[in-house]
Amino acid sequence: MDRLRVALARLTGAGYVVYTIIVLPQMISEAAGRVPAWYPVVGGLLAFGPGVALFAVSVVRRWHAAIAAAAISCAVGALGAAVLWLLVCESGSDTSPIWILDFVGLAGLAVVLVRPVLEAVAVLVVGKLAGAAVAVWNVDGVDAWAAVEEALFGIVFTSLCILLVRRVLQVGADLDESRADTERAVARNVANIELARVDALIHDHVLSTFVAVAADRDDARVPAQASEALVALDRLAADDLAEADVPGPELVARLRAVIGGISSDLPVTVEVAADAPSCPAEVVAALAEAAAEAVRNSAAHAGPDAETAVYIGVRADLVQVVVTDDGVGFDPEAVGDDRLGLALSIRHRVGALVGGETAVMSTPGRGSTVRLWWTPESREDHA
Repeated sequence: MDRLRVALARLTGAGYVVYTIIVLPQMISEAAGRVPAWYPVVGGLLAFGPGVALFAVSVVRRWHAAIAAAAISCAVGALGAAVLWLLVCESGSDTSPIWILDFVGLAGLAVVLVRPVLEAVAVLVVGKLAGAAVAVWNVDGVDAWAAVEEALFGIVFTSLCILLVRRVLQVGADLDESRADTERAVARNVANIELARVDALIHDHVLSTFVAVAADRDDARVPAQASEALVALDRLAADDLAEADVPGPELVARLRAVIGGISSDLPVTVEVAADAPSCPAEVVAALAEAAAEAVRNSAAHAGPDAETAVYIGVRADLVQVVVTDDGVGFDPEAVGDDRLGLALSIRHRVGALVGGETAVMSTPGRGSTVRLWWTPESREDHA
């Protein structure tokens, strides 16, 4: 939301710059003969200076911390300019000075960037009424009600703008919170994947070694198997395993562990070719997280009577995971890009891999299929 607030502050500040160019000459003209000669300088600084400063601090990144002070100063400056006019205006005239009425609504828009809506509307109301007072002060034959009507119209119109700005800021805050929740969920998934990695290592190396020893401790293969287990444990302790390629059987074990952590009774079909390649650890992590999200989506949206199944295939030219269900289905084209589970955890996670692709196939009433795959050849081409 900070970026959004800065952008809105920049837009409001730009409005002040434009109004300064347009209204300042009008103010100088209307001040002639009514207020002391010094007023245009002081009044101009009070009325327009904070808004121009708001634009400046919103443009320069290292000054962003001053946005709140500049926004509040916009309200103080506008009200100060109006009160000062009322205090020093002594000469009468037959024309109404309306320069404050023309721009004071910007002060309310500036305040809503950093303060609650009610405070911004209060600034708007007081500013518009003060502008109306300036417009009728010491003016001969003035129609006071016309000035009030002008002020009321400005209050209603600008209040709608204030509400719109607050809504935009609120949506930005909600998106930031949603993004933070997603990042926390991704962090939890990463932790689950790391846990699955450890579980797979223990199952594939340590426990299998114990079983081999129990079956026949004199088997000539036991020392080699135990040595392999120790090497794997050493690599895990040194945190080198994350950078090492993952053999096909271990890849399947990790995927099954992650999926089993979501639904232990989910049927999983596995096909591993004899020439199955080793996969980079980041590929395994991406496929595991995306597959887990696909299983979660199926459980959440397919319907209570739906059946879900997973297929894991590893061969020399293709590594793929398919999650399919016979549930209620949906229209993939109708799913917005803001659906973080589908967009971030599935499509983006796998699509960010070199050689990684996804396909989501579904029809309302006819179930859904999510296919994730990675081609080892792409790794060689990229290298």
